[in-house]
Amino acid sequence: MSQSKLVRSDSDKMVAGVCGGLAAYLDIDPVLVRLAFVVLFLASGIGFAIYLIMWIVMPREATVDESEAVVMQDNIKELKETVSANASKVGRPATVGIVLILLGLFFLLEQFGWTAWLGGAFWPLVIIGLGVVLLIRRR
Repeated sequence: MSQSKLVRSDSDKMVAGVCGGLAAYLDIDPVLVRLAFVVLFLASGIGFAIYLIMWIVMPREATVDESEAVVMQDNIKELKETVSANASKVGRPATVGIVLILLGLFFLLEQFGWTAWLGGAFWPLVIIGLGVVLLIRRR
């Protein structure tokens, strides 16, 4: 292993440096780690949760010597700032695009029989979700 501590990468990052830091720690290609997170996200959705948890818990290279509490506070603040900065970039065309991608993903997964757990609840959930999004945006 090339590193003794697991830290988020400041040089090899696409979002927060989690995959780059994990790849450096495991001494493997970062693309493989990113691909693993995407597969975990698409397979069960757990990849997103793991990424967020690692983002909060893993220190950056610059803050590796600080206490865990300080690191977590800084990481949560960074997460909030990143989400706030990028939330305004999602406009109406992007929202429609995201909805179309999610619908396409649903129908693709349905072809493989991976959506049986949803049963007939998919369309009601989509309508409820869109209603919630519209109400939130209205404020």
